[in-house]
Amino acid sequence: MGILLAAVTAVSCCAMAAFAAVTQQPRVVLKESGVRNQYILRLEEFSSKFESVQFDICIDRQVNAPEVIWRDRSSAHFQRIDTNQKDGKTILTVYIDRLRPIANSNSVELAELTFDQSIPASRFSVESGMIALDGDQEKTVFQNPSLKVTGATSGSSGSNSGSGGNRGSGGGGGDSDSDSDDASSSKTLDWGDVSSRITESDGQKVLTIRVREGQVIGHEIFRQAAQKGVQLKLDYGDYIWTFHITKGISIPTNRMYYDFSIEKIQYKNLSTAVDNTDLVQFEIAYSGQLPCEATLSYRVGSHYTGETVHLSYYNESEATLDYQESAKVASNGMADYTFTHASKYVISSKDVWTPPTQQSGATTPSGTTGSAGGNNTNITVTPEDEIEEPEAPAEPDEEPVSSESEPDDLGPEEPVDAEMEEPDRGSVNWILPVVILLLIAGAVGVAVVIILRIRANREDDY
Repeated sequence: MGILLAAVTAVSCCAMAAFAAVTQQPRVVLKESGVRNQYILRLEEFSSKFESVQFDICIDRQVNAPEVIWRDRSSAHFQRIDTNQKDGKTILTVYIDRLRPIANSNSVELAELTFDQSIPASRFSVESGMIALDGDQEKTVFQNPSLKVTGATSGSSGSNSGSGGNRGSGGGGGDSDSDSDDASSSKTLDWGDVSSRITESDGQKVLTIRVREGQVIGHEIFRQAAQKGVQLKLDYGDYIWTFHITKGISIPTNRMYYDFSIEKIQYKNLSTAVDNTDLVQFEIAYSGQLPCEATLSYRVGSHYTGETVHLSYYNESEATLDYQESAKVASNGMADYTFTHASKYVISSKDVWTPPTQQSGATTPSGTTGSAGGNNTNITVTPEDEIEEPEAPAEPDEEPVSSESEPDDLGPEEPVDAEMEEPDRGSVNWILPVVILLLIAGAVGVAVVIILRIRANREDDY
């Protein structure tokens, strides 16, 4: 009996784990933007099949309703945040209803929330019971969505994976003295921390800052550099930002710092959009208009030296990949691009924006262009959960044997066994729970039969 009960318990635990794996748990993220008292509201691990969502953010104190600026400003979508006070707490109820996936790649920035007071990260929590609807209005309730609050002053409840050595990796060379000069106990670098690093080259003053992981750039660095006519370089190792400050800057009065670190991302739908020729997908921590025009030198690898690679911007609101610029990879493996805006981007080896070369005498279809820099410079990005897993490559056919060397009395060819098709994700999602439930029912049935037989044997003994 003990063995049977242990078996039933083990099977039940496996069933619970399987159900948890099948249902992807979304995460609510509040990320400090660098503007005083402002957070960026994001959703991560949120399926692209959902077009509507409702959830509550709880603040463990009474605060006024925040100013809300939505990332997607389409008038065709319903987006609202209600603020209510209850038991000394503030509840922000988020409602979003769109005519397309809310998170086309399972991760999306929703809005900027600006409060009239500072709110520590520990004061935020997410209430249970997130409700999501798909395109067919089928409802899914997530009982335990998680919350992550990140920023230079709030710290982080958990870093995103995939960043590797890209945030202040220090892989760009340089001596140890320069590293120690730019190191700071504070996460926010100020003018006093870096001003001694100004050098002059070809009559141009240049301030080069080696940025460590987790460090951000105080707004005063940009202001002072502009006043002194200094060009600013931020060296993160695998990438370098060069800000052309002498052309003029624009910094909001309530901006405290900028975070120009870059994190690698990996979305299947972006890979598919560029025919799986993406060399890197990345997201800049800061999102929005840059304080001035900048050049990003990104290391794609010296083995691409001399090749032309293409930069595109992921427009999440329109679900498109918009061509930006092409660049030739230098001998050090770096490709240089001009930036005025920060968001999510893809560098690919294939120019998917240029239509195929037209044959002689053929006409160009209406709406197409002959180069990536033409008018038609965006392609549609399929929702992440609609991307099918790539099929395994077919086995190459054997070369036919010449009839001259082949005997005429060959027997019939042996039939080739067809490969079993792999079930899609949707099938796995319901097959697995059914199989587990059947196993549980079988184990319970066996246990009941054995118990009844033991009782019958005891009665016979008496």
